Amino acid sequence: MLSFLGIGKRVVHISKSAYDEIINHARESYPHECCGVLVGSIYTAPRIFESHRASNVNTERAHDRYILDPKELNLIDKMARTQGMDVMGFYHSHPDHPDKPSETDREWGQPGYSYFIISVRGGKDVSVRSWMIEDENAPFREESIKINANG
Repeated sequence: MLSFLGIGKRVVHISKSAYDEIINHARESYPHECCGVLVGSIYTAPRIFESHRASNVNTERAHDRYILDPKELNLIDKMARTQGMDVMGFYHSHPDHPDKPSETDREWGQPGYSYFIISVRGGKDVSVRSWMIEDENAPFREESIKINANG
């Protein structure tokens, strides 16, 4: 892929229903961070067909941190594999903060996954950007998001 050569942005495709679901989840969870799992497959580019809500088990700092419930992640991963799909990435919201990765996001981020960050301002206005890490020591790089009406 071109992005791995440092030329242009990688494009990640997402179904409109999965995209709408992550936005709804972020709005409903405001003023706390929400989180979830993105499921799909890689063809010529990453394709996300489903989003699955997960619990934010960080109860002490839910307004600005998330910890995705590992039991739910394991269940979603198993379910995806039975359908011939994989975990492609994760999403979480940034209430009243930009849709850019924080230092904590980078500390916990893993190479190869897409990280959708949803900025929710005032519980209503949202913006979404996707980020990825190419290798262990690299910073986040932005990905282009292409929303597909038909999945």
